[in-house]
Amino acid sequence: IFNVMVFAGTSGTLWEESKSANKANLKDALAKIDGLRGSGGTEIYPALQKALEMKQNDDYARTFVTITDGYVTVRDEVFELIQNNLGEANFFTFGIGSSVNRDLIEGMARVGFGEPFIVLNQSEASEKAEKFKQYIQSPVLTGIDVKFDGFEVYDVEPKTVPDLMAERPLIVFGKY
Repeated sequence: IFNVMVFAGTSGTLWEESKSANKANLKDALAKIDGLRGSGGTEIYPALQKALEMKQNDDYARTFVTITDGYVTVRDEVFELIQNNLGEANFFTFGIGSSVNRDLIEGMARVGFGEPFIVLNQSEASEKAEKFKQYIQSPVLTGIDVKFDGFEVYDVEPKTVPDLMAERPLIVFGKY
């Protein structure tokens, strides 16, 4: 299932609730995306908050893909929001445009325990998009809860554990 949220000036979704990724819904979503033109500010923080508040389906790994050139003033707040919600959703970033804000894209990927994907020119878009698809398409284990039996630990990172993906290792560290 999927949905599309835009966040230029304000944020809104294609549908009230996510829908099946069938041909008709994908065609509808692509038509809406093709009709969009960038304008206004990049209101990413409220968009991520709205996305986290949306109804979720427990039968699927919840994944948010952010595609932006990323010029924002709420960089630290976005990083904190992602870091605090790793147990609620997977966060992936895809920077696109001739002057991508690498600091935001790479930072979002870092705090989301992911890999940044950046496209600076159209000639590399298809190849990077295919690599991105391969990277995010295979959740292996979801709902992970790490426990330490027999010894006390502290300063454990990440605070909440993201899903394990086939192309993304899961590393948990701390002190004991």
